[in-house]
Amino acid sequence: MASLSEFNPFAPETIEDPRAFWHALREEQPAYQIPGAGYFVISRYEDIFEVLHNEEVFSSNEPPGMQVALGPEVAEIMKQGYPPANTLLTNDPPSHTRFRALVNKAFSARRVAGMEPKVRTIANDLVNRFIADGRVELVSQFAVGLPLTVIADSLGVARDDMAKFKKWSDDSVAPLGGMISHERQIECAHSVVEFQHYFAARLEERRGAPRDDLLTDLVNARLAGVDPLNTAEMLSILQQLLVAGNETTTSLIASAMMILLRNPSQMAALAEDRSLIANFVEEALRLESPVSALFRLAKVDTEVGGVRIPAGSRLIVIYGSGNRDAAHFPNADRMDVRRDNARSHLAFGQGVHFCIGAALARLEGRVAFETLLARMKNIRFMPCRNDFAHTPSFILRGLKVLWLEFDIM
Repeated sequence: MASLSEFNPFAPETIEDPRAFWHALREEQPAYQIPGAGYFVISRYEDIFEVLHNEEVFSSNEPPGMQVALGPEVAEIMKQGYPPANTLLTNDPPSHTRFRALVNKAFSARRVAGMEPKVRTIANDLVNRFIADGRVELVSQFAVGLPLTVIADSLGVARDDMAKFKKWSDDSVAPLGGMISHERQIECAHSVVEFQHYFAARLEERRGAPRDDLLTDLVNARLAGVDPLNTAEMLSILQQLLVAGNETTTSLIASAMMILLRNPSQMAALAEDRSLIANFVEEALRLESPVSALFRLAKVDTEVGGVRIPAGSRLIVIYGSGNRDAAHFPNADRMDVRRDNARSHLAFGQGVHFCIGAALARLEGRVAFETLLARMKNIRFMPCRNDFAHTPSFILRGLKVLWLEFDIM
């Protein structure tokens, strides 16, 4: 096994397959300051859990991605939109508590449970489009469409605009990984402004003509003694919901299928007992966490894993590494659809920032595999079509494509 000093954390080969780097981090220096970058990388489950549950020491009130100079041209483009607002992801209590309380209703357990028939219909409609072919590119033909259609319907916007939503979502997250060109930064900035103006118009429509959708919920969100949301705040929340509502679930579905096909005994276990699918989804989230890492800022001098962290230091909290920590998950690199603590993974975060859409993601993942495994048999990788490459990012992890062949049930 390679030692920590042999790794460049930002090298393309490390980004593509970080498992050996994560292992070296956990074994050698679980709170590791990247040379020349200044970031402290937190890699063990116990330490990550501590950081995420201690918002008084570790702040979320800062940009969510790699800090990259955007330049004056990008800044001028962004001025054409609405000002940034720290709402859910990049905020701390008590301000974060206000936004969380105003949005919670939209993702209540009861409301999400009531969405299952619609999610199941969408899943089957997508399968209907390719089932007769005996093959599918799972990312573009299913994994994108399922969560994107669900979030579009939930927001109350036209399905005809879903191609725009996908582009806006992709362009919102592309800069976070710190691995795009200046030209791509400009493209993403234009896209964010376009997103803002589109949804600002939809929000204004809901003020005059309410509907049973998330946009109306945001416009009408009220709590005693709490100011209602302004447009910039609603747009910030909508941008996060759009990304969290499709990018991450798309990655979950594709990576879960890849892992399953690489573990035939686990596929056989699911075929024998479909009730295991829900726990399989948790295990897939653990092994291939769609959000690989996020950031915190040390408010005061502190320690993590016995390492001194000075006030003002930026921490990269690697969920993907914590989820493969053998101290918490025995045989951590092995898929086990019966793993009894799979649900304790870190893929949805922890503490006050636990993913507000976790219940919906779990529902979509479960329904996706209940549908796919019920309608397809002998699923296999299409020969010579897959390189299993991921979109380059230090923050998010998702397959670019996944070509499959199958027999019809």
